[in-house]
Amino acid sequence: MTTTIAKVCSAVLGLTLLVGGPALAEGQPVPPAGFNMLIERQSPLGFDQTLKRLEANAKGLGWKVPSKWKVNFQRNLKKVTGKDIGPNRVLKMCEPEAAVRLLLKDEYKQLTAMMPCTIAVYVKSDGKTYISMMNLEAMGMMYGGDVAEMSQQLAPQMEKMLKLD
Repeated sequence: MTTTIAKVCSAVLGLTLLVGGPALAEGQPVPPAGFNMLIERQSPLGFDQTLKRLEANAKGLGWKVPSKWKVNFQRNLKKVTGKDIGPNRVLKMCEPEAAVRLLLKDEYKQLTAMMPCTIAVYVKSDGKTYISMMNLEAMGMMYGGDVAEMSQQLAPQMEKMLKLD
C-alpha cells in the first residue's frame, strides 16, 4: 500500500512540475544532466558537531537562525508514528536583506513557501552524517531575474556555511 501511495505521489509531483511548476526563465541556460534541486554532502564531523558548526557559520555570515526555526524531525516523527528515523534535524535560516528584496515584489511572494532556507542534517544507515539543502543556483536558473541575482549572491555564502573542517 505504501509503495502504491509513493508511486502515485511521485507521479502527481512529476506531473505538477511538468505542467504547472516553474519553467526555466526565458534566456536562462538549461541545467546540465545531473544538476539537482537538492545538494547533499557528507559531513567530516559528527551529527551534533555538524549542527553547531553550520549554525555558527551561518551566524558568522550575518544569517539569522532563531531557536524556533530548529526542527527535530527524529523526535517529532517518532512521537507521531512510533518509528525512529535516526538523527535528523533541520535548521531554517534567513539572510533577511535578500528575503526582503525579493518579497517586496508580488511576482516573488510565492517564494515565501521556500523560505527561510532549510539545511537538513541527518545520519544515514552507514553511520555517517550528511547535510542537504536546496541548490540555489538551480532555483536561480528556474526563475531568472532577481532570483538569479539573489542566488548568485547567496550560493557562495551557503558554500561557506558548509565549510566544516
